[in-house]
Amino acid sequence: MEVTSLNDFNKLESQIASVFGKIKLGDVLHSLYLLSKNSPDLEPFVVAGVALLAARFCPPSKQSQPIKNCNIKYLVNLSKDYYLCDPITFDNDLYSKFINSNPDSVVLRLVYSQFPFNPQISSGFSRPIILFDEIPKQLKGTKNIPIFDFESKFKSISGVSVIDFITIGFVVASASRGNFAFTYNFFDKARKQGIQLPDDKNIRSVMDHLTADKFKLIELYEKRKNKDRRYRMYDFNPFVTYPIIRPCQSKGFSNFGLGFMHAPIPELIAPRISQGIYYQMRNAYWTDFTDYFGHVFEKYVGLILENSVSSEQILSDSDIRDFYPSSNGKAPDWILIDGSTAILVECKAFCFSRPAQAIADEDSINSSLKQVVKGLEQLSSFISACQSKSLQLQKLQHCNIFKPILVSLEPLYLINSQLFKERINNMLSSKSIFDLDWQILSIDEIELLQPHIASGYKMASILDELKQNIFNKVLQDLSSKTNKTFGDSFLYAKQEEIYQRINIHNIISSNIKNNQKI
Repeated sequence: MEVTSLNDFNKLESQIASVFGKIKLGDVLHSLYLLSKNSPDLEPFVVAGVALLAARFCPPSKQSQPIKNCNIKYLVNLSKDYYLCDPITFDNDLYSKFINSNPDSVVLRLVYSQFPFNPQISSGFSRPIILFDEIPKQLKGTKNIPIFDFESKFKSISGVSVIDFITIGFVVASASRGNFAFTYNFFDKARKQGIQLPDDKNIRSVMDHLTADKFKLIELYEKRKNKDRRYRMYDFNPFVTYPIIRPCQSKGFSNFGLGFMHAPIPELIAPRISQGIYYQMRNAYWTDFTDYFGHVFEKYVGLILENSVSSEQILSDSDIRDFYPSSNGKAPDWILIDGSTAILVECKAFCFSRPAQAIADEDSINSSLKQVVKGLEQLSSFISACQSKSLQLQKLQHCNIFKPILVSLEPLYLINSQLFKERINNMLSSKSIFDLDWQILSIDEIELLQPHIASGYKMASILDELKQNIFNKVLQDLSSKTNKTFGDSFLYAKQEEIYQRINIHNIISSNIKNNQKI
């Protein structure tokens, strides 16, 4: 359907509501599952979008009724028409603003409506073990770090320990991959096969955070949807928060034990465990948490660096402060010294705000970038101190190449593109900072690079490559040269710990020995 006006878009949404409203929720989800299974080109963001429209408009299924397949391709095409619209195509005011503004706004909206549904999940369960369990324990009693009992505070809002939350999430993700649905009986069957799981009370607590019926999804959707309804195609998708849906309604609809559960995009479970824990804690404890978590994140980035480089010298913030006290000015969180090159690493747990992702107006984008600019300003100040040959910075006086790097907790899509470089450089120039040759990497990207750097590739050389090519191209080239995979990452050992915790290795060995299928 061609959309040339807001009235056309309203008609499209009404048509979608009418068509979806005649089909049971479970029927749409099952048909969508079969289509995505047989259509590798069906984009995950489309699957997530169809699932959301189904949750909004379809009546819930009933346990007593069998699943029926529907004309899902028609529903998918309607959904694509809906989600691939942009208000500049049918709103004259917005079009006029777009013509006279930076085009990165439209691109940012499109990217953030699509990319998050195809996440990098290799470290999805390994990272949170270190980030939310091991490092907080290591930091207890450390000088100059705020007192924050991560474990007890997490348990007070989730009902379970961090490790149980991660372990159950891992098991649920495994159950969701390759299967349309599972029921609560899955956990009983797993125990009978020898899988060691937390008790039912803990499982229910975790599932309360991972699953929702259609009404709970709609409630969150209504709470977080865009206020400007011209941008409704970019509304927040609640499957990010609740990646598993319970489609059935029955006498015991609110009872977790009844009905089946389905993950439209099973890959969303891993980031819900990893990034999701961060947001749970941030939303519950705000600055008490964020002030503390900055130290946790800094230590985690350092751990990756220490497991990456071999010949480069690594200096932590505390090492730097031994010869460059805080009274002298800001300093990076980490420095890698490789000959005459110094890589300055600043860790920031920032992301684009929802308005920046969904509306992408000038004010919301620039507001989100303030933390980026602040971090780069800190690095620029330190570089100036080094270049002025400050006596306290003698360890760096032989360096004549400085590479300022920001590491973010979440992917900042497009941040290294030319459009955003121009925007950020303009913001820096307003602070009299010019020609700062900065780069920004997400923690995902640093993790993916780790096994390749550990095999002998220099961090400085990879950073140079990233200036010429997109990240995926650089990673692909490295993989072909090193033959390294996630199995060679230091993080893989943490995934092995999950296998051991639930006893999966022993079961696999036993089944192989007895020629049984798992």
